[in-house]
Amino acid sequence: MLRKFVERKVRRQIAHRSLAISVMAFVAILALWYSESLSNIVHPLRMFINNIHGGLSALAIQVTGGAVHSFTLSPVGSYVIEFSGGAEALIMSAGYLGSALLGSVMFFLVNRAPHLVRGMAMITGAFTVGFLALFIRPDATGDWISMFICIGFGALLIILGWTGRGDINQLLSRRSLTQIVMTIASLMTACHILLDLPVILNSPAMVDGAITNPIAYFSENVMPALSVPVIALAWSALAIAMLAAAFYLSISRQLKQIPANDDIL
Repeated sequence: MLRKFVERKVRRQIAHRSLAISVMAFVAILALWYSESLSNIVHPLRMFINNIHGGLSALAIQVTGGAVHSFTLSPVGSYVIEFSGGAEALIMSAGYLGSALLGSVMFFLVNRAPHLVRGMAMITGAFTVGFLALFIRPDATGDWISMFICIGFGALLIILGWTGRGDINQLLSRRSLTQIVMTIASLMTACHILLDLPVILNSPAMVDGAITNPIAYFSENVMPALSVPVIALAWSALAIAMLAAAFYLSISRQLKQIPANDDIL
């Protein structure tokens, strides 16, 4: 009897804690993202999600039969891909919608399978360091500081994953810190299109022959019957739906599946 009571109490505590972390992380992301005074703190996070966006776009080019000729990531986070061939409909949507799907899956795993969080942190950190080392060009821009800051963020994820042991019920434990950081990373990835909406709605499709706004390019060249705001809001709704599904399956459903204590005699 006592064992069942304790087990259910612990499961509720973990689920409630995941809920609290997710809410606080989402509020923190919004506060950081739109605060100019905190732009230096947000910089590695911006670079992180743009790495994912660019990587998914490059993958879509190759999967649909195209070829990536060059890929350059600037220290401010924007990237330029020179490519030929491929399906433009998938290529232009892969960055934002692919990020929404990947971020939602990450969020689900962080909150539903916490034993995988350390491995996810190490893999995510290794991707960040490797991607920056391959594609950023500080020699051309002279901005070595940005590169080291962003690589430092990737290294932090690796260290947290490697050393993230401790009691998950202790908020100040290394394991809890790893979960918090990965929750922030997954939410930023899933909500990338929402965070970029002001830029999407006010930027041209191309600048100097390079695609700078994939949604505007999609509107002009793939579906000219649809305006940029319509496509942006539709993709944002899809991103919200995917994240909502991940939230329901990982936290909300988990709470509902914990039996009440009325049957414990």
